[in-house]
Amino acid sequence: MKLANLALMSALALTFSTIGCAVKHQDDSEGDLSTSEAQLVSDSEEASDTDDELESGLDEPLSGANDSDPGTPPDAADDADLMTKERTNPGSFFRPAGCLTTTVSGNTVTRVFDDCTGPYGFVHLTGTIVSTYTREAGKLTVTHDTTGFKINGATVTGTRTVVYTRSGTVVTRHRTGDWTGTTGKGNAIAHTADYTMTWDSASKCITRDGNSTTTIGGREFTASVTGYERCGIGSLGCPNGGKIVLSRTKGGDTAVVTVEFLGGAAYRVTRPSGVQVTRRLLCRAS
Repeated sequence: MKLANLALMSALALTFSTIGCAVKHQDDSEGDLSTSEAQLVSDSEEASDTDDELESGLDEPLSGANDSDPGTPPDAADDADLMTKERTNPGSFFRPAGCLTTTVSGNTVTRVFDDCTGPYGFVHLTGTIVSTYTREAGKLTVTHDTTGFKINGATVTGTRTVVYTRSGTVVTRHRTGDWTGTTGKGNAIAHTADYTMTWDSASKCITRDGNSTTTIGGREFTASVTGYERCGIGSLGCPNGGKIVLSRTKGGDTAVVTVEFLGGAAYRVTRPSGVQVTRRLLCRAS
């Protein structure tokens, strides 16, 4: 259920690069970013890289789901069944066998990662995560706490809470939390986020809305995502719609960059000057 970088936050990298994209400029003289705008986009990519890795590398496999349906809560008959699945299912996501040690006490699970390779083979993890699970009718709340956890070169300390609910074929995942540490590039970072995502197994549609605030290298910015939707064709599918707004709030020239997904491969960038540029993503239309 992870939103691919291509179709969401790292689409910003494509937004400001002509490499591999069929680009239509409304004004070619405005095609290049100013220094402050480029720094804002770079900061966003650096923060979202780590946050995406935490989401796909930890939140999803530690939900208790099996590896054929990551990111959804397990179908547990009772609390004991839930904790059995929390003990056994995550191990199928990580390699080599034995790199993950799991200890269960009541509704709390302590997991120790020893240089594990995570889902999709893209994430490397070392450290300890303590997760608490609270099960109610139709809802599962999971809180992950960690200190000095290492993920793909980044070091993370903080708390992430994920609330899963089901309604028919739709699973909703509401994630909040904050973490501090260093990015994979070695920059100090503090990040808070509040995002809601849905997955409909019948329509194969994903939606996402929410916002975050990040301080990185002494600079602060906010990011908001509204009305994002992608359906049908896996992680490389084109978005149906949605908007991303990045706003510099401290530590540099004020800048606001907006990306609007227009359906299919087309998207529009609005720069702080008000000039708009329309470009295309590398994606497959449904």
